Amino acid sequence: MNLSFPATLNEVWAHIPSWLSLLRHAWPDAQLHEIALPFEDLPWRWIEAPATKHATQALILTAGLHGIEGHVGVAVLDLLLRAHLPGHLAATTDLYIVPLVNPWGMAHSRRVNAHNVDLNRNVWPPETPIQIENPAYDRLRAFLNPKGPVKPQDRWQFFVRTARALIQTRGTAALRSASLQGQSRYPRGVFFAGQRVEPEIRALQHLLTRAMQRPRVFHIDIHTGYGPRDQLTLVAPQNEPRSLDELRQIYRYPHVDRVASETFYAIQGDLGSYVITLGQKVGTAAQTIALEFGTWGDGLVAQMRSLRAVVLENQLYHFGASRPETATWVRDEFRELFFPQRPEWVRRATEQAHAALRGVVHALT
Repeated sequence: MNLSFPATLNEVWAHIPSWLSLLRHAWPDAQLHEIALPFEDLPWRWIEAPATKHATQALILTAGLHGIEGHVGVAVLDLLLRAHLPGHLAATTDLYIVPLVNPWGMAHSRRVNAHNVDLNRNVWPPETPIQIENPAYDRLRAFLNPKGPVKPQDRWQFFVRTARALIQTRGTAALRSASLQGQSRYPRGVFFAGQRVEPEIRALQHLLTRAMQRPRVFHIDIHTGYGPRDQLTLVAPQNEPRSLDELRQIYRYPHVDRVASETFYAIQGDLGSYVITLGQKVGTAAQTIALEFGTWGDGLVAQMRSLRAVVLENQLYHFGASRPETATWVRDEFRELFFPQRPEWVRRATEQAHAALRGVVHALT
């Protein structure tokens, strides 16, 4: 079975009836639920399927936390449900599926939500003001958040500005950390964590709290855009207590890493860390793993190109472009980073998704 990518938000919603029909063979009480988000009358939807006998665990599946990544995320969820999720789990497993945590981002081809918030830096305890201290970001603010319309020459001038930033921060790792770990001071800036927990995250936290009533919780999240070129990596949160060697054995998959490694950047307010911390707080054995589909790679040029795509897309959204063809190029580049169309990438993503999902399901059962 191949990955089949939905092209639009409506195509994502069109998947849900067939998912319900499929799930009800094993989870007869599976139901679709929704609440209204406070912008553009968009619904926030999830499937809830209670265990048929005695629930000893909960399985939570999420995708589209970064909206545009939902094209691939929903395709992987579809593959999991149709080809890998065993029906015998229904006896003891409560199932929650959130196909798009960030539907606004999917609808508008952005990573962020309607408030320009990166939701994977917004998962903090409810009612807690978000304050991220990132002085390195402050020093790079003008570089990361240029003002004015995007111009044709920004395509190559960005690399010149990046070279200056590398000198200023004394290396790639420092620049990556400064830019990607998040910030809470500049609402129109890239990697904005927000200043309070966003509506989408509040809804997800409500589901997580309910799921934590079970003795065991297993959470799977799906992302694209970072990591080695054309490679699917299973990424554990920074506070995952087990070693990488242990995780490779558990998941029966060779490419396993963790947040804040040499490959994957440190972040604050991420979903994975929140799941682990919440489980520890309430006494539930909580596990979480992210499937990260790499696209352009993690070499220096690839990292610079990725950062350019994110910075210029944000600049385009807030200030526009001096020429229509420049706007088109920025959107195409951004889309290719998070939703590639290259046949080789699609082939490898499909093969690796099957392999990783087999390992993840083995760990679950």
